[in-house]
Amino acid sequence: MEDVQEKPSEHFVSKYLVSHYQKIKNLDKELQRLPCSEEFFFLQSDTSFNAFTFIPLIGQKESITELYASTYSLSRKVIDALIQLHDKGIIEQVTLMINDGLIKRNPVTIDYLNALISSRSNFNVTYSWVHAKVCICKTKDNFYTIEGSGNWASNAQYEQYTFANSKGLFDFRKTLFTESKLRNTN
Repeated sequence: MEDVQEKPSEHFVSKYLVSHYQKIKNLDKELQRLPCSEEFFFLQSDTSFNAFTFIPLIGQKESITELYASTYSLSRKVIDALIQLHDKGIIEQVTLMINDGLIKRNPVTIDYLNALISSRSNFNVTYSWVHAKVCICKTKDNFYTIEGSGNWASNAQYEQYTFANSKGLFDFRKTLFTESKLRNTN
């Protein structure tokens, strides 16, 4: 019997090669590029930054045709930035799924958001009992997914994120927005 030395599979090697691990303090200065197709970045912060920061980073390089985001909490600054990106045409369509507890926790922010989106047909907000922090962005050629512990408001110092470019993952995560039980829509 011949002694055959086992080589790692090409599948394993390619998955290893397209995975990158990085600690970040300032996302837009430290992340040198967006992930390529079927590439995943595993990130952790050791200083506070808003999870929304990924969106302008993508928007600087590519127009976003569809953006879906779920969050437990949302700040007025993020609302203003999303509206600005939408109005400038950087983001064509926005769908937010916000934890329905925010309606009672911060009614002023919810009223502000609803007033701003009332005249924007491509800007939708739904409310559900959601704690997921997922954002998916479709561009002409790419399918980005951002997942992690950070909200779209102020965050703790230590957060973790996965930043990926994968059509399969995008399609899977989109079901969160298309198949969830919603409490209220505009």
